[in-house]
Amino acid sequence: MSESMFGSRFRVVGKSAAIVGAAVSIVGGGVSGVAHTGVAHAAAAPPHYTLTIGPAAAQRYLGINDSGDIIGVGQQAGAQNGEGFVIKAGTSTLTFLSTPGDPGNTRQYTTPHAINRSGVVGGEVFFADPLTHRHRPVTWPSPGATGVDVGVDGDLPFADVEVTGISNNGQISGKTLDANNRTSAWTVKGTTITRLPNLPGGQHARANAVNNDGLVVGGATLTDTFPAVEWCNGQIKNLGTLPGGTFAEAKAVNSAGVAVGVSTNTPGKESGISHAVVFANGTVTDLNVSGTGLAAASANALNDKGVIVGSDRNGGFVYQNGVATDLDTLIPPNSGYHIVTATGINNNGAIVGVARRGFGGTNFGVLLTPTSP
Repeated sequence: MSESMFGSRFRVVGKSAAIVGAAVSIVGGGVSGVAHTGVAHAAAAPPHYTLTIGPAAAQRYLGINDSGDIIGVGQQAGAQNGEGFVIKAGTSTLTFLSTPGDPGNTRQYTTPHAINRSGVVGGEVFFADPLTHRHRPVTWPSPGATGVDVGVDGDLPFADVEVTGISNNGQISGKTLDANNRTSAWTVKGTTITRLPNLPGGQHARANAVNNDGLVVGGATLTDTFPAVEWCNGQIKNLGTLPGGTFAEAKAVNSAGVAVGVSTNTPGKESGISHAVVFANGTVTDLNVSGTGLAAASANALNDKGVIVGSDRNGGFVYQNGVATDLDTLIPPNSGYHIVTATGINNNGAIVGVARRGFGGTNFGVLLTPTSP
């Protein structure tokens, strides 16, 4: 693909954590997970999980914070199909996200991409009006509060701008796709907007997540490769790709600075099969969750204990103790649900994602809560 393809819209999910109360709960049994920073390699087996199915209107769960609040996308009555929501911990109520100009979401779509420990949500609003057909970066200070435009690149015509991450201390990461198909990365802290540099000679960069120390991760371009990158104190660092690969991207980062995401191991820039990977200590490590690479895999999120979640050709997985485990094997076998993908995990080990009931069935947001031994 041409370098301009890097500027195409790229939705990022599962940056933080959340918990949800919902309609159906199914309990399994198992043992506890491990607890340390970095990537988990302790000897303990993965826990089994209680499976909680979200309300029928909740089509996808996208993230969960340490307080147990969940973000996702669902069907709001009377609104455009597919609106962002928050579910406060311990409840099953979808509080839909809106903006002052369209409180009922009848002319816009809202999508949350991150939620921090305080419940501040970051994401985007897409205006379904031909004259204002673009995306704007928005934060919602709390469930029920109307969204506030972050104010980045509001003067650019036909630009798509979105918030992709938000730290517990309120620092925001984001990206802009302009009318010339150029993607740029930025952060916002308070009222200060910081433009993040491209790699030397590169023309594109996008920021996907930020941790509490202000470390930002994402991807950027060079002439022949599109590597994963990080920005520390405004300086960009090339995190590389798997050997032989020409594309990688970091999707999430924990407090230890360990990042996860995807990489190819063949030429072709963004083409090729993606592998779920970890970026740590200057090394890109393949998690090998799809075995011989028959289908794409992605590491979508991790917590401060180094437990990673994502998806591969089998569905959702959890990676810890050096092993990836199919989440379908860790929920009660009589549930009738298949975990399609895991999109977020919090520091309590709670996982959110998407499940399907039956072949070709409806998608539901799901919460997987670790059970006691």
